[in-house]
Amino acid sequence: PPIPYAKLKDTEPALIKTLEFVYTRYKIGEQKGLRRLDKTCYGPDGKSPMILAKRPQKGERNKYEPVIGIPSEILDSIPVVFIGADRGLRGQLPGARYSLLRQLLEDIDKDFKNPENLIKEVLDGKEVEKTRVEKFTELMKEAVKLLHTDDFESLEQTIKRNTLLQLGLNPEDDAENLDFFFSPFSSMDFYKSLRLFIREGEFKIDATELGGGVQNALIVSIFKAFEERKKQGAVFLIEEPEMYLHPQRQRSFYKTLRDIGEGNQVIYTTHSPHFVTIPEYDEVVIVKKSDEGTYCKRTNLYLDSDQREKIKKELDTERNELFFAKKVLLVEGDTEKLSFPEFALKLGYDLDVKGISIVEVGGKRSLMGFAQIAISFGIPTAVIYDEDSSDFTKDEDEEAYNKDLDNLQRGNDVKVWKFSRKYEDELRKHLGEELYQKLCQKYPKYSNAIRQKLIASDVEVGIPPFVKEIIEWAMQNGRKI
Repeated sequence: PPIPYAKLKDTEPALIKTLEFVYTRYKIGEQKGLRRLDKTCYGPDGKSPMILAKRPQKGERNKYEPVIGIPSEILDSIPVVFIGADRGLRGQLPGARYSLLRQLLEDIDKDFKNPENLIKEVLDGKEVEKTRVEKFTELMKEAVKLLHTDDFESLEQTIKRNTLLQLGLNPEDDAENLDFFFSPFSSMDFYKSLRLFIREGEFKIDATELGGGVQNALIVSIFKAFEERKKQGAVFLIEEPEMYLHPQRQRSFYKTLRDIGEGNQVIYTTHSPHFVTIPEYDEVVIVKKSDEGTYCKRTNLYLDSDQREKIKKELDTERNELFFAKKVLLVEGDTEKLSFPEFALKLGYDLDVKGISIVEVGGKRSLMGFAQIAISFGIPTAVIYDEDSSDFTKDEDEEAYNKDLDNLQRGNDVKVWKFSRKYEDELRKHLGEELYQKLCQKYPKYSNAIRQKLIASDVEVGIPPFVKEIIEWAMQNGRKI
């Protein structure tokens, strides 16, 4: 929710909705070229919020000024939780100012201090009620008494006496008027001092001394607790959320982050297809390097709810590789996906080394949506489709769709190839009926897609020109293995 901010007390606050940080460079002066961080805040209307500049004198008009930068009061009011790549638990314990457990325990402390949070105890044979704060204060006083050894008393008196002397006072005469002493900590101080331990058999181990995998498991568990308590208003910055997690756990943690993102902002960097999905393409920012430095690419593509639902039906982790590809080949099914890499190897290329992904989209009708997403991110894209398919019942509908696919062609960045018949028929035509049937009989017990892969890898099979053209486009500037 927007955060109210006023420069002057008891004046109408401005509402701050968005904070923007831009890592840029100085453009003029002695510091030209050096890095700097620009900070800006915006109101709900997307403009710089205006606040009262000074209290007007009688007869003066109100003077307003824009909020410059981001006031420290605003920054301090937003919990920022950073989970680094080292996965150290120490930074997430309550003692760290911006930590997951600190956020959770602050709420617990508020409940602890609630005057209605009562406990019962028996005094002089009678049952009485006390607030938990009152009982905590009593126990802390007893703890301090226990700590007050002779050495402790001596230290306290020495500090007190020397402080009075430093202030120009007489320790003998002024000690009663200006006293200094140690006081027990508050309930929140107590929570902040808590540490996590793990007991294994007879051994008790500080959790911060365990391996990275265990510490990461604890951090993920704290995230789960944060999600269950529906905490809101924090910003999470996470490096590589997939670290130390099996694929199933990655999927589970991704769901947790999405749930947390309903009431908080979650920003993470990832190399895992389990933490990006095609339907949520507009939440993805691709970060790359060029000769001019690092740059970010977002999409401005709009897909309506029907188009999104259509993509969701084809949800598959392997298809999410699209976001990580340097080039992407979009194909209708598994046949081309399995065969093309074999032909690439015969040409001396390894598609994985070059960062090329072949994405089968689950049918011809899905090609357009995947292509639009890839193109919108500036990913060099090839669309390979069969001119005639079983996906359409009406010829005119398929002809119109084919035309739309052909119109995607855009120089060398977006290429469209079509087979007049399906891939198997094109290959049969290239090899000749006799050789093709011989190869099919050589691999009789396999599914069609696997059979086509084995045929592509067979030493008797050359590289079809219609496949060679596609592979060579994908591998432009690529090194041979």
